[in-house]
Amino acid sequence: MKKLLIALFILVVLLGSAAIYLNTYLKDQLQRVIENDLPKSISLSYEDIMIDSWGGNAEIKNACVDFKSNDSLPGSRVQNATVTLKGFSHWDYFKEKNIHFKNINIHADTLIHYPHSGIKKTADEKEEDSLDNPLSAKNLENGFQIENFNLVTDFIQIRNPKTEQIELRTAHFNLKLTEITPTISETPTRPFNYEQIQLSSDSLYYKLNAFDVLTIAQIRWDGISLILDNTQIKTTISRSALSKQLKSERDHNNFSIRQVILDSLRYGHHPSKKMYIDASKLELKQPALVIYRDKRLPDNYETKPLYSEKLRELDFDLMIDSVQISNGAITYEEKVSSTADAGKLDFKQIHASIYNLGNTYALGSKKTQIDIEALFMHKSPLRLKWNFDVQNKQDQFYVDGSLKNLPAGDLNAFTSPNLGVSMEGSLQEIYFNIAGNDYNAHVDMKMKYDDFKVSIVDQEKKKKKWLASTLANIFISKTSKREESGFKEGQGDVQRNRNKSFFNYLWISLKEGMLKSMTLLD
Repeated sequence: MKKLLIALFILVVLLGSAAIYLNTYLKDQLQRVIENDLPKSISLSYEDIMIDSWGGNAEIKNACVDFKSNDSLPGSRVQNATVTLKGFSHWDYFKEKNIHFKNINIHADTLIHYPHSGIKKTADEKEEDSLDNPLSAKNLENGFQIENFNLVTDFIQIRNPKTEQIELRTAHFNLKLTEITPTISETPTRPFNYEQIQLSSDSLYYKLNAFDVLTIAQIRWDGISLILDNTQIKTTISRSALSKQLKSERDHNNFSIRQVILDSLRYGHHPSKKMYIDASKLELKQPALVIYRDKRLPDNYETKPLYSEKLRELDFDLMIDSVQISNGAITYEEKVSSTADAGKLDFKQIHASIYNLGNTYALGSKKTQIDIEALFMHKSPLRLKWNFDVQNKQDQFYVDGSLKNLPAGDLNAFTSPNLGVSMEGSLQEIYFNIAGNDYNAHVDMKMKYDDFKVSIVDQEKKKKKWLASTLANIFISKTSKREESGFKEGQGDVQRNRNKSFFNYLWISLKEGMLKSMTLLD
């Protein structure tokens, strides 16, 4: 018995000594690799390395990694990271030369990235680089498997490499993946396979352009549903400051959405290597948009494509089966004179459904359909149905709608400061149908109204122009009651100004329909 105990003790000592020696050896080898064998573009420093060869565990404490660019500009930097690897499978490695870990955990204080193009490449080179996936099975000599992967980063920043200005930042980024294995894909959209994903992040900030920023309070993604809380796109400077900096008209925006939910989101590349994004449903809860435009600035003469063309010309395939908008609001303000307040139009309680929002269906097979209900100027029910075929290169569209119980005076908040026209009376029912394309449109309208008259106002003196108002009212039919049907009807044609938006196109079509319906002249 005594000899057995001595033998066991000696065996334990030998195994322990071997483990200590192996730990020391592996640590020394890893340090040599870090010091001598890393690419010149990678610089790594750390506080300590601990290796448990027997359990297949390792840890690198307080590591800082710099990924240098090919030119003089910086690339990426990871600060104060602790990397823990647990459960390395010796059997898989010695038998199949596969790398298999039960758990890999990375916690970093900050990740900083500096995006830039470096040396200019041809279009073919850019496409080849962007689609080459170094983690695909065909590019790896040995396989790998990670049962559980967890990345936590306190802060992520993307900075301008020349100015150090932050272009994107987010806090508390957490990524969890299970059963990671090599992918057969040749594209980096999904650089490796995994069974489940959990991603979350707080306080995202992204600089969209020189004037606007995107912020999101929280992001959650489980591989099926993407949820964004308290999303906002906002112009960062005041209206007056923006006008002073602009050379032509541009909107001052404040757009907020309480919650965005994207269900059954899928993305990737087709065999043709063209990227695709599709989802079964997109929900926008309580979106609120305030737009201000200073019309005193010079016009922007860039061509404004219609929405069908915008969707058709996307450089990726998009299809969202349905979009649901609940309890939305839009306020549009337009400043045309320094002596008058901005004109204002309000849409509240907007509920909308959009179907077939995308560009993947064939010509004539289906249409993008938009159904909208809202209260116009706080209390007048508005209904709008709008459809178009994205693949129709004439960009034909059809809009029909109705507006009820609108006191004409409610329009004065817009027409008085912007058009110098005030109105009285009641617009009881308006029905309209517009059929158009990228160049011209035809409108049919019928209206039921009573006691209608207009006043032409001198906007500078804030006084009514009596002669002009009298002459205008001579040519306006004041009521539709004398018509057998109770409605006044009219139709007209308009030419689109392709330098202006679709909503300007819609407005001039409605204006033409109203003029043809209400005036006594043919």
